Amino acid sequence: MERYGALPLRLDLFSGVLGRIGQYCTRSLSDPSSRPEQSMRLLILTLLIIWSGLTAIGYLFVRPDTSGNDAVIAAYFAIADDPGHPKVEAVLIDFAESLAARTDLPPLPPEGLAGIPTLPPQARQLYYNAFREFYDARSERPLAQTPTLVWTTDDNPARPVQSALFRQWHLRNYGEPVDILTDPSNRDITKAIVQSVAGSGPDIIEAYGPVQLNQIVDAGFAFDITEIAEARGFATNTVFPAAVSSIARPDPETGELRQFAYPCNVGYTVLFYHKDLFRRAGVTEPSGPWSLDDLVRRSLELADAGVVKRPFIFVNFSPWDITLPLGIDFFNEDGTASEFNQPEAIAALQTYLDIVYRHKITPSPAEAASKATSGGANMNADAQSASASAFFLNRDAAMVIDGRWQYVNLANKNMEIIRPAMDRRIAALAQDDSAAARTEAALLREARRKLSANVLNVLTDDEFDAMEQALTPDDRARMLNIGIAHVPTITGTPYYKAGARIAIVNRESRHRDMAVRFLEFLASPEYNNQINAWFDSISGVPAFCLGPEGISGPPRPLPGLEEMDSPIFVEAMQKYAHPETLSPFIGRNRLGMLVAPFLERLENNGISASECAAAIERVINDQITQNLRRDASLRAEWERRVGAPFDPSVDLRTQVEAARASRQDSPATTGAVR
Repeated sequence: MERYGALPLRLDLFSGVLGRIGQYCTRSLSDPSSRPEQSMRLLILTLLIIWSGLTAIGYLFVRPDTSGNDAVIAAYFAIADDPGHPKVEAVLIDFAESLAARTDLPPLPPEGLAGIPTLPPQARQLYYNAFREFYDARSERPLAQTPTLVWTTDDNPARPVQSALFRQWHLRNYGEPVDILTDPSNRDITKAIVQSVAGSGPDIIEAYGPVQLNQIVDAGFAFDITEIAEARGFATNTVFPAAVSSIARPDPETGELRQFAYPCNVGYTVLFYHKDLFRRAGVTEPSGPWSLDDLVRRSLELADAGVVKRPFIFVNFSPWDITLPLGIDFFNEDGTASEFNQPEAIAALQTYLDIVYRHKITPSPAEAASKATSGGANMNADAQSASASAFFLNRDAAMVIDGRWQYVNLANKNMEIIRPAMDRRIAALAQDDSAAARTEAALLREARRKLSANVLNVLTDDEFDAMEQALTPDDRARMLNIGIAHVPTITGTPYYKAGARIAIVNRESRHRDMAVRFLEFLASPEYNNQINAWFDSISGVPAFCLGPEGISGPPRPLPGLEEMDSPIFVEAMQKYAHPETLSPFIGRNRLGMLVAPFLERLENNGISASECAAAIERVINDQITQNLRRDASLRAEWERRVGAPFDPSVDLRTQVEAARASRQDSPATTGAVR
């Protein structure tokens, strides 16, 4: 890790931190629009006080490693056959010509400069050093001074690949080098904001969904990219409609939509099912929209056929979103109150209880945990969600609600059968000395090498065909054969609450222009094709997802997993996805904290559906009432939306319904003439 140098410098930096904290506090406390449930400001003020002597120091003085520029040099060589930009092409041509006078380097590979990254490490490093020496001698800025962006993202194995693609894309499109480093340790947005207050924040802040977008915008560290994105072709109209609220929000003064981010991918879950279990039971596979009543009927048929045991038929099902297809969220449409306690919501919650405790097709939390402790699956603390995938993977469940990111786990499971099948076929071919046998064996060995290294590696068509032909009918019968369908809902119409993993440019970044280019890169074919190819959910840009047979492009899913490129994934996002709804009067995180205890009691059959609905409405309205009492600007906005003065002595829903009835009875609404 890179650390700041001498102690005096550290003291100066810490003094600067305190100054920035003071400015931040002053701005936050004097801002009339600051709302504790909507923004991070009051939370950050508290954290800054607590962490100023502890955590903030660690964030200031421990930064990602920025030494070395081999990755930048590798980007030059990676695009040597197609540089794209005349400046880069000139550098590569001149470097290639300079090699003629060098006698201290190993021979170039047959691919020329493009083959250098594939050389053995020692030979490769000699060429990297030679390029560095050549570049620094002719450039005003040596490679060691290449601007480096810091991106607070996770440690997904795809991130180094995406970083390499960005370096290459930047060279092709802008003709100059840039480096990028991921910083998983500071992915938490609170840490990123604290660092930014201190003047040492990342260049690119990763967040998820509209809640975290609003937190960073309200904290004052999101750079408005609206006009730039429009000019460069990565505006809000390029993404799935359900992802727009994750990257943009209306200006509080003008109502104009302002863009602050761009999707890295979109997140949602669909239904996976075991096709072989349905076929063995003679049960119709789900196709198109279907209802929870359909689910119950087919689940009971599966159980009666003996292909799966109750209650582990349908897993990772919870009551959190069960009312959404009815148009019922935890608060009303304009967010002014909760009206959750209504017959339709109660009936939906009762449907959940019936599925778990009457029909017994979904395990209760206790049943899931019990199965885990008896060795049914590898479990962690959240038995209902994180471990449902393990139940499904082991065929202990017929259906699971899950995401496309599960492909790697499913593929590795099938590789337990595919790899021995290839070994068996290679051994058989060794007895045949024909040219055809030698060719087939070579194809199988290469396919085995690639897939053993990473199931996401791309096979040639010939390699894939050889691998498929090595599988016997018995092999295929033992492999996972996965189908994809819409998640059933209480209405029969699919409903997906979707959000986007997003990248936000830190307005305090020293490399803001290049950070904006990173967001432009997120809209490129290079990035989006990689997202889809690595099954990292799907791209947030519909243009890269709408192939005639679903999500197209390499790698081809392994046998049994062909539907992991199903059109259902795109249809769910394009046709049936909805953004997360927000209320300015209660933060979504706080809402979750209030609602969770009652839904958990419902899941454990410790509370009735009607009691749950009533309790949820009560705690939400109590919290909104408290917020309105203590925040005059919040209260004014509530009164503007409701069209009536706020009365803290009257039930919140009663006030909203009375104002609504008054509007409906007014002459402007009824057309009556006084």
